[in-house]
Amino acid sequence: MNSPAAGQVCPPRRYTHSRVALFRFSAVSWNAHRIHYDGEFAASEGFPDVVVQSTLHGEMLVRCALDWSGPGARLEGVSWRNRATAVAGEPLTWTATVTAVEPAAQGQRVSLEVSVLKDDGTACVTGTVELTRPGGPAPAP
Repeated sequence: MNSPAAGQVCPPRRYTHSRVALFRFSAVSWNAHRIHYDGEFAASEGFPDVVVQSTLHGEMLVRCALDWSGPGARLEGVSWRNRATAVAGEPLTWTATVTAVEPAAQGQRVSLEVSVLKDDGTACVTGTVELTRPGGPAPAP
């Protein structure tokens, strides 16, 4: 990838989470809340299907940002706020805009404003991801 610039819009990334993926993520993250893996229980709580975990949203913000940045990128920080519920099988879209690019010892520090959107444009998650990517202009002495 060429050197990113502030204001650059990253290509969106579409994905869905299956019930199986949500169950597995609950298992590996020790999240025992039944709304994340039991459809009948989720329905009894008013949800149309099992609910995507907030931490899985965070993981996807990071994964998509690192994929966009390319090989050798390293996560420096992530923060997000959950805005709306997403459920299994629901199409979601990761979006991001570069907000800053600064020289770093090992390349460039890139800040992204990120979101996960539903098909109707509702934001499930908004936040920021900061990463360091190799290459780019050399840092000033």
